[in-house]
Amino acid sequence: MQNTDKLRSLIQKLVGEPITVNCDRFDELTFFENGTIIGYSQFNEILLLLGFDRITQSFFQYLVNQDIEYKKNSTIRSMSQLEKGVTEFRKLAILLYANVKYGFKELARDTEEFEYQLLTLSPLDKTSFTKRHLPILKITPIKPEETYLLGYKIRDQLLESLKENPDNPDLISLNKKRLDVIEIGKRNQVAYLTSDHLDVYVATSMRLKHEFVSVSKTVNQLENNKILKDLSLRLFDPTQAYCENRIDKGLSEGLMLKRAKCTVYLVQESDTLGKDSELASTLAQGKPVIAIVPHGNTEYVENQIKLMRESYPEFDQKKIILELLKIFDPAIAWSKENEGKTIREYIEGSEKISEEQMLKILYAKSEKHYNDRYKTLVKSHPLGIQVNLESGVATGVLVVRDIDSCARLIRSHVLKVVEYDIFDVNENGVEYTYLQEKLSDCIYRVITGDPVLTNSFWNFYLNETNE
Repeated sequence: MQNTDKLRSLIQKLVGEPITVNCDRFDELTFFENGTIIGYSQFNEILLLLGFDRITQSFFQYLVNQDIEYKKNSTIRSMSQLEKGVTEFRKLAILLYANVKYGFKELARDTEEFEYQLLTLSPLDKTSFTKRHLPILKITPIKPEETYLLGYKIRDQLLESLKENPDNPDLISLNKKRLDVIEIGKRNQVAYLTSDHLDVYVATSMRLKHEFVSVSKTVNQLENNKILKDLSLRLFDPTQAYCENRIDKGLSEGLMLKRAKCTVYLVQESDTLGKDSELASTLAQGKPVIAIVPHGNTEYVENQIKLMRESYPEFDQKKIILELLKIFDPAIAWSKENEGKTIREYIEGSEKISEEQMLKILYAKSEKHYNDRYKTLVKSHPLGIQVNLESGVATGVLVVRDIDSCARLIRSHVLKVVEYDIFDVNENGVEYTYLQEKLSDCIYRVITGDPVLTNSFWNFYLNETNE
């Protein structure tokens, strides 16, 4: 590609729209040959020749070295240097506006606005978090194995059992323990609501005893992770709070979603409307959602078996295996495949079917379950990317497979040191631009190349009339 063609291509990427002015004299020019360079005034002349607006000195300096304090001797000395500057600006424009054309018009001729927007994205020193004062109300920890006592399901089951056996000392004792734990949960709810800082909201599904225990342990691992420990971040842990009234609960969780800097979405055995709504609410505010999808491998299954054994001591190994299989593939026992036949024989007590055979099936089903969930969030579900209802900027879910990766993402977001790659991709003849977060390799921002969608979308978001 000749230098003039390459330069045309880069200018189009910079301004976010095609060149419509065809000036014959542009092809007479030579760039970056025999030591030639491009200065500020020369760059503006190039823009004018191609039919675009001039830029400020600070914007030119950003193209030179991603700084905005203009230096009189600043020049662009190579095509690769210009390409880097254009790429960094496109990342910035997509991150801020999800629209390069709009970003160029907003920032290229307004030094104050450009400086302000860069300031909003400037990295934070960790002392912004470490020098916070401690909250006046502390969270009183509820042990993971006791968190299920906050659940509505256990309350209903326990009260029903007490109705049938009002003098049962074990039931009476458990109910007393439940009430004590609820009081702690209520006190913790007040502490969460009045804390002047809230950094991370944890979105979960919890109905059964082992789900409460599992979530509590996961949040503890995240909160005490060495990657985050020095920041003393404040997480909302749903296994530590209790709100009796469903309306108040919905309002308080909505408030915490509004205040938190990001949401961690735990992909579990099953998901619920409430948790998915929390994901959507976060994205609709333009804030990051970090989804943790377990690998579902052998180690994971063994831990789940251990958790089930501890949570339900009345279950034997056979019952636990069948319960987990029912979670990961509810219809498997009715399958006409060999697996279905094997499971039916195992249920009927056939001695031909060993526990090892069943575990092998369980391992495979668990891994497939979570791999499918991962692919759905990353590749196929259209709601994995949702629009900020106020600005029109689309934000994608960031998906990871372990606690450490989640912790790294949280740290990078709260300190504003997230790194991105940018890709231009042709899909079925339509050009898309993706801003991809580096740690998760997930799409965080996107620009569609569909001209009708683009025109309609930004007309309604940027030029809405009061009809």
